[in-house]
Amino acid sequence: MDLTSAIIGHLVADYLLQFDFIAENKKKSSLICVLHCLIWASCVCLLGDIWNVTVFNVLFITHYIQDRWQLIPWYMKTIGQNNFTKPPLAPWSLIVVDNVWHIFTIWIVYKLCMNQVFI
Repeated sequence: MDLTSAIIGHLVADYLLQFDFIAENKKKSSLICVLHCLIWASCVCLLGDIWNVTVFNVLFITHYIQDRWQLIPWYMKTIGQNNFTKPPLAPWSLIVVDNVWHIFTIWIVYKLCMNQVFI
């Protein structure tokens, strides 16, 4: 697994390949969110040189939970960043925190792979 390339896969999938229809509807439709997460996990795995179905599934599921269930606004409010979720800081504050969580998830998976947890 190549961590830098996996992170690039995240950026490609979440920004270059996520067109308006998916971005606007992934929070409303489980099917659209599944489509987005399949694209995202595929990009992370392909670019990150990850050939393990368990890793793919972990990435897919964690991305689905984060994107479908409004996890980021909930997290920010829970830790006391309620004003950080509102203008003028939002929507960029939400986008940055969302990306940090996605990258953190990829890093955790990377560390687990390096310790051969996913065999």
